[in-house]
Amino acid sequence: MTTGTRPTKPIFDQEPDTMRCPYEQYAQLRREAPVFHDPEYDIYVVSRHADIEKVNTQPRLFSSQNPMGPTVSGAVAAVGRALADATPEFAERVRVVMSRGDVLFTQDPPDHSRHRRILNKALTPRSVARIEPRIRELCHGLVDGFAGAGEVDLVPAYCSPAPVQALATLLGVPVENSGDFARWADAINAAIGTAMTDEALLATLETQIEFWTFFENEIADRTQNPRDDLLTAVVQARNEGDAPLTPNEMVGFCSQLIGAGADTTTKLISSFMLMLCESPDLMAQVRAHPDELGRYLEEALRLESPVQGLFRVATADTELGGVAIPAGAHVWVVYASGNRDEEVFAEPETFDPSRERLRSHQAFGHGPHSCIGAPLARSVARIAFEVLFSRLDDIALAEPGFVPRYDPSYVMHGMQHLPLTFTAR
Repeated sequence: MTTGTRPTKPIFDQEPDTMRCPYEQYAQLRREAPVFHDPEYDIYVVSRHADIEKVNTQPRLFSSQNPMGPTVSGAVAAVGRALADATPEFAERVRVVMSRGDVLFTQDPPDHSRHRRILNKALTPRSVARIEPRIRELCHGLVDGFAGAGEVDLVPAYCSPAPVQALATLLGVPVENSGDFARWADAINAAIGTAMTDEALLATLETQIEFWTFFENEIADRTQNPRDDLLTAVVQARNEGDAPLTPNEMVGFCSQLIGAGADTTTKLISSFMLMLCESPDLMAQVRAHPDELGRYLEEALRLESPVQGLFRVATADTELGGVAIPAGAHVWVVYASGNRDEEVFAEPETFDPSRERLRSHQAFGHGPHSCIGAPLARSVARIAFEVLFSRLDDIALAEPGFVPRYDPSYVMHGMQHLPLTFTAR
């Protein structure tokens, strides 16, 4: 099978059951057409671990200029129509906002390499470790808000605000602004892997411009009044031989950190909690071995990747897996499929934190564009579960036979609600 739409059509059409569990379609692609051209959407789908690595280690051949894919291209076109009468200055501002500052994961070498060298000096393991006590305190505060009730919808009450508040703390912005962070993260990710009306797109754009203005002001403040926070580190970061980051690049980095970091960590926490509730034996195992929590989270990342895949654009005619790919083609590298590749992971559908090559999963990407915020996501998720396990017993699904409703996106994979019951300690 090298053409047709049967395996991928439900994915790109955001059919609800496939959004919840796309893995059967991925397995079919790996077996029958690991590099598959969907003629209806004109997308090349890459589903095997080895081929995904080939794409991600050739950034000049497979460009990251549009990593979120055709739906975002459509959003850009829709906004362009709406702004036909706008001033050139405002139109350029909109372009920069939608391209997230032309920085880091929307850029290719050599610009991407420069961004990475500079930002690695700002977002360090030490900067993440420094705020861990505060993250723990914030998580306890969130649990305080629902511990007495004996029940909770964990996604809005805990999974979503915990990463957002952690990011606010890291950046040096008051946690009181975390509600705005959540709105901004939703707006930044709104057009990814889904369809929106022109009116809805313009509304999200207004919210993104609000975000942009806020962080422009914060960066200007750190320039004049340095603090002990990540924003100051970004403003002051330098690397010999590299031009400093521009203000747009600084705000763009914040946009990517919030848009990707908050949402993906929310999805990791909720997905792993659902796995635990669906398997009491696994729940007991995790609670009995708290020092192994990091390994369990790695396996959760492999099985339920928050980012199912990202797009690349072929910059020249090429070939992958025996399939010709023309210049300009959209190529979807499906990390969530590579993470279940039988050639890499034995019994890939089984949850096994003791498996070999555990960190060979691609949930944080691979190659030059591997996620710069991965250490922060791992830290926040680990602390979130440590706090929950220290405060709550008898955690269980509130609804027998609960079937989660997932976001209507084939790129971002996460549920909207997770109703639980528990006994507070």
